Amino acid sequence: MDKDYVEEILHKILPVIKPEEVDDIKFDVHHLSPNEFTLHTLFVVPHKWWESLDHINKSAFEHQTKMKLRRDIKNFTGIDVVFDKANTSFQTQR
Repeated sequence: MDKDYVEEILHKILPVIKPEEVDDIKFDVHHLSPNEFTLHTLFVVPHKWWESLDHINKSAFEHQTKMKLRRDIKNFTGIDVVFDKANTSFQTQR
């Protein structure tokens, strides 16, 4: 599968399947194997909402978001994605 094709698909599907708490998702696709891709991702969330969470709930939301998106992308497109641990973050928007 072509990297550009995967980027095009993800640009279409991510706004539809993202959690409502996430305002925007910015990503860069890196090709690993024929149907597996690594995403360097920035999730943008509302500042006030993010600051209302404690450390445990922030970590739980981060994990839940990545797992849900990974599962939904696989189910809808057949593409395996992995969120790169060192290059995936959550940032607030004021």
